[in-house]
Amino acid sequence: MAIKETLQTTQTTQAGESAETSSAAAPEAAEITAGDNDTAQKINIEKFSPRQLMELDACTRCGECSNWCPAYDQDKREPLTPRGRAARFKDLVTRQHGVFNADSLLGRLLGKKPVSAQEMQDFAKDLYACSTCMQCHFVCPVLIDTVELWERIRECIVDGGYGPLETQKDLVLKTKNYDNPWGQPRSSRARWGKMAKKKKRIKEVPKDISKQKAEVLYYVGCTASYDNNVEEVGINTTNILDHAGIDFGILGNKEKCCGSVLLRMGDRASFERICSENIEQFNALGIKTLVTSCAGCLKTIREDYAKVGELRFDVKHTLEYIVDLIKEGKLKLINNVNLKVTYHDPCHLGRHAGCFDAPRELLSLIPGVEFIEMERNRENSRCCGAGGGLKSGYPDMQNQISQRRVADALATGATELVSACPFCYQGLQVGIQAMNAPIKMRDITELVCMALGDAPTTEEDLKE
Repeated sequence: MAIKETLQTTQTTQAGESAETSSAAAPEAAEITAGDNDTAQKINIEKFSPRQLMELDACTRCGECSNWCPAYDQDKREPLTPRGRAARFKDLVTRQHGVFNADSLLGRLLGKKPVSAQEMQDFAKDLYACSTCMQCHFVCPVLIDTVELWERIRECIVDGGYGPLETQKDLVLKTKNYDNPWGQPRSSRARWGKMAKKKKRIKEVPKDISKQKAEVLYYVGCTASYDNNVEEVGINTTNILDHAGIDFGILGNKEKCCGSVLLRMGDRASFERICSENIEQFNALGIKTLVTSCAGCLKTIREDYAKVGELRFDVKHTLEYIVDLIKEGKLKLINNVNLKVTYHDPCHLGRHAGCFDAPRELLSLIPGVEFIEMERNRENSRCCGAGGGLKSGYPDMQNQISQRRVADALATGATELVSACPFCYQGLQVGIQAMNAPIKMRDITELVCMALGDAPTTEEDLKE
């Protein structure tokens, strides 16, 4: 009832506040409110659709989300559960807005207390203890669009100066200042290709598509571009596309972050800026297809970009594109890959983008592979814990979540843990190393290269 009342009064009471609040820079707001126990800045509920506000009432408090939430699995506090998060936010909203708000006559008669800055800060801490894995949506009996809700709430938290967390701010600032979350120089973004050619792991550095036109843009992404531990993703994708004779190129040092980090953290204004710049750059290339190896980049560009501007090209994940190439006869997997493999569904590729069949189809096309499913798979796949800012905000929790997933993989008896996302590669490696687990992490492109027979795989494989 309270949320419905809020809906009726929002447009008349918040129109002026909306422009003022949305234009405030998060860092400045943080300086004003951090550590302040006075009344909290009002949540700008005009940012929420009527459906999203009603979803707060729609939560049945059944607790099914608690049984599946990776964060709650590690920290058994009710505020970390999706239902707890929804209940707390609903309480904050009703105490600030509508006829029952704490400043109204009815609110005072009912004993409603103003929302303090400390309460908002405490709520923010628990709000960011979430990988936005979307598991709660798939088990919710009323199908609340939880991730969209959490991200919109984070946006309001950032506008009010209560987020992101101190340990996450560096990630956001680096993305805004360097166009990548790792804070690496823009000038070294294409270094991976030059080093790979020097080591004879690729024949040629992919051409600069901004100078030489091509039908396909390989969008490498920040993690595969800068992290030496997952450089195989870019190297193997390059070799596969070369082997198939695809006319493709990369943006090299002109490539920018997709902005997923900014959106997931709640800095929507910065996301829309980098998103608009990328859309303009991509469309100007005249490409037919954008291919990316990163699940987070795929979800962001294919789904989130489309809400900001028109994309005049198709967007595909590398494994989807590889399956197409095999079916068209452009790739022939001739070598046996005699490995016992289990597959981890990245959250952004699986639950977010609905891509469950393509990776399994690709594994079935690789000769010699023995594929064993983990008990938790597809829509119910356990998260690696690396997404949504959880890894930077709560590294210990991410480590434990990763170990839980690695334990799932070990239970299958597989010797290889395969995924299709550089972020998952990073996240699951944390668990493997912490457990000293007898299983090897591989990107799915590595298996394809093995089957092609003429492309190098990992540095470790080359030494063997």
